[in-house]
Amino acid sequence: MTRDEIDGAYVLARLGYRDLPLDSWREMADRAAGRVLVARDPEGRPAGLLIYTISPTLAGKPDLRVERLIAFGLLDPQTVADALIRAVMTLAARESCASFSLATPLDAPESAAALVLASPVSTLHQVI
Repeated sequence: MTRDEIDGAYVLARLGYRDLPLDSWREMADRAAGRVLVARDPEGRPAGLLIYTISPTLAGKPDLRVERLIAFGLLDPQTVADALIRAVMTLAARESCASFSLATPLDAPESAAALVLASPVSTLHQVI
């Protein structure tokens, strides 16, 4: 992203990170080096952001981790979110990722067990 694109997407970034100062957003977007997908409305304005990382795993193939999805739409932000998710899953396939994960805030620990147990990474075994 260019500096103008980064600055133009700042309003969206603030929707996902309420207390994010502009300088911190610029630094994060610069460090992300292509790990930020931007959806645009028909007039070319930013309408959504998807921030992700790709990391190696013990299984050998990389994992795509979605850190934040922010979608804005006057009537239907779901279409923006769907487009960003399709784009990042296409990118994951192109990068030969074998898995994807979601970054979830640690300030909601009661949901952590439910999220892990509902995912395909969990296997529970019982003798009786």
